[in-house]
Amino acid sequence: MASFIHGWATAVVKGRWLVLAALGVLLALSIPPMDNLYYDNSNERFFLEGDPHLDDFNQLLDRFGDVEYLSIGIDAPADQADVINPDTLTVIDELTDFLERRPEVTQVRSLSKYQYTHSDGGLLATDTVFEDFGDTDLLAEGREIMAGEEMALGSLITEDFQHTRIAARVQYQSGSNEVKMSLMTAVRAFIEEQGYAERGYPLHLSGQPVFAEQFEVLSKRDQAWINPTMAVVMIVILFVSFRSATGTLIPWVLIGSAITLVTGIQGVMGWPHSVVESALVPALIIIGVGVSVHVLVEFYRFRGEGQDPKAAARSTVEHLWVPAFFTALTTAAGFLALSVTQLVPVKQFAWLGAIGAMTLFVLAMTLLPALLSFIPWFSDRTRHSVDTGLVARLTSTVPDWTHRHRRTLTVAGAVLLVASLVLVPNLKVDSNFITYFKQDNPTRADLKYFDRTYNGIQNIDLMIDSGEPGGIHEPAFLHRVDALQAWLENQPESGQVNSLVDFHKQINQSLNFDDPAFRELPTSREMAAQFLLLYENSGSDEDLTDLKDFDERYLRISVPILNMNAGETRALLERVEHHIADNFPALPVQLSGSLVMYNAQDTYINQGMFQSFMVALLIIGGSFIVLFRSLKYGLIALVPSVVPILLTGALLVLLNIPLNLGTMIVGAMTMGIAVDDAIHMMNRYLRGRRQGLNTYDAIHQATQQAGRAVVFTSLVLVIGFSVMLLGSFIPYIYTGLFAATIMALALVGDLIFLPAVLHLIDGRAERTDTTPTLTASAKGGNL
Repeated sequence: MASFIHGWATAVVKGRWLVLAALGVLLALSIPPMDNLYYDNSNERFFLEGDPHLDDFNQLLDRFGDVEYLSIGIDAPADQADVINPDTLTVIDELTDFLERRPEVTQVRSLSKYQYTHSDGGLLATDTVFEDFGDTDLLAEGREIMAGEEMALGSLITEDFQHTRIAARVQYQSGSNEVKMSLMTAVRAFIEEQGYAERGYPLHLSGQPVFAEQFEVLSKRDQAWINPTMAVVMIVILFVSFRSATGTLIPWVLIGSAITLVTGIQGVMGWPHSVVESALVPALIIIGVGVSVHVLVEFYRFRGEGQDPKAAARSTVEHLWVPAFFTALTTAAGFLALSVTQLVPVKQFAWLGAIGAMTLFVLAMTLLPALLSFIPWFSDRTRHSVDTGLVARLTSTVPDWTHRHRRTLTVAGAVLLVASLVLVPNLKVDSNFITYFKQDNPTRADLKYFDRTYNGIQNIDLMIDSGEPGGIHEPAFLHRVDALQAWLENQPESGQVNSLVDFHKQINQSLNFDDPAFRELPTSREMAAQFLLLYENSGSDEDLTDLKDFDERYLRISVPILNMNAGETRALLERVEHHIADNFPALPVQLSGSLVMYNAQDTYINQGMFQSFMVALLIIGGSFIVLFRSLKYGLIALVPSVVPILLTGALLVLLNIPLNLGTMIVGAMTMGIAVDDAIHMMNRYLRGRRQGLNTYDAIHQATQQAGRAVVFTSLVLVIGFSVMLLGSFIPYIYTGLFAATIMALALVGDLIFLPAVLHLIDGRAERTDTTPTLTASAKGGNL
């Protein structure tokens, strides 16, 4: 192995121009595939092909067409008694007309075009309620009609007439958000152009198009300024650390090259951008700066010992290749552990992160030494910063302190570990997407408005199978559906439900001179079919295609549900399933819709969280044992890497913060990153032991040499991840918060608890009653 690494180092320095040329070719090849990249946060993208939830959702689309809606909520102005007034109806009509002309919209329901079905001399008639907004008498008549419209009250308009909404059914485009994005861009521009807020109509926007748009807009906005901000922060840290233009700028050649190569691979794979993947570039920046710091510290150390640039670059590769490889391997393992989940964007993020980690290793062991070998200057400022600066003074004093308090530190660490193990099982998972937005985000506020006003806007869709084409006309089937719908409407979490059975009742009543006594279901299959035919010929704009399939075998009930946390949603779904199984065993029902899909994501997050953590733990633990050629030292090095994650999990429990899609990736990903410094510390410690140093001297040497880079990289990681706290998405913010916390705790573990454990275990048989004196080799740091 030593000869291989020596050959690698020699080849890189001798062939440095070839290294740069080869990289240039690879970067050029990476540019064209980037044209394949686009944003896709669509619901179905999160599921693997063949997933039963995805299959049910696709069947929902196939049977009933477009199933997503944009809702625009409108309140009665302060100077009007209710929404039934000329000005408000004009606003509603303007928005309705605009939406009906949009190619993304397939149907619009609103108060200005609302039609009511009634008796016209014993014949079925469907007429528009509000045809002349300026006629006071017609408005009064319309108000009276709406008061008796059971299918509109609580759904299209509130019973007190203070609120109404426009529901636009949106064309569904699988695997893309382009339709939703174009619609929302047009809607917001139209609202701004018309000045509705200034006219006294602050509108409320909600529904899947709004959620999809906000995910994409906020993701792009975050990446547009947070990534550059993070880069500026990193530049400042590097300059303060090394006081050198070389040390400040060269890492960005590494980072830029890695990001370009990984993005090119993403383009070749055709994996689109997503909310999850938005954390990839910041992660690569942080990891890249971290590995660069280790290379620079080592390079400057050899330069300080008198080696010329080429020799120092070669020595840096020879000394860092093994620990750098294993740190890259464990980082990649942390990312890859996330691939056990069934959520596709997380799988893709896992592979891209792993590829990025290994790419950074290859570049750090080729590009960086090749570039550094060209740098002839080595200033006194840089020498002072590395050898005698604040970090150097800190790493010189820490070993004595950890030696004196080794027992106390070990006991404290054990207590924290036990406490964490007790608390961590109480972690909760909540993938409720609305919690991805900050409290003051309009999207979150508008969803609460619709929940408060209409008792829910997101749907649980029930697809009910009658068993045969035309079977939805069977009276017995309709009566079972009616009973199920009545139960669903009576649940405290549900809003107004309208289905085909409501249309049958309305038609029957209208055919019998609007007598409420006849508001009941048809008594024969032929009558049911005739009802629908009469309705279609009565002049109605409503085609009922979103309530029944083309073959008239399946019927759909769409139940609006309040936005709840994942646990409450899961409990409701289980209650619905159990009620159907107990009371309607002969009624085949499939549950689907947005809430069902989100709840499935929550289940996968819950499962994937534990699985990814255990996979990462096993891979990293095995890597440690191989690297250190010792079960004992492999397990010892693993402790300061795992405990920070457990402590952070315990902190989440104490703060009552649930895990979500963003925080799920933190555990496995940061474990792979957090172990990097433990690898460097343990590798230097064991190297000193093999040289004949005692425990104290080996720890001191490891802290002096690797400890400086450990402090620098930890500072980079903590501050770098902290920049993500400025993001717009709560998962993005939590990723930064928890990762920064884990990295800070890992630094404490590597510099304090790891040496304390080594003192206690390896130093037990050695003389410890006096402060040891460093050997010459430990003082000088020569290897």
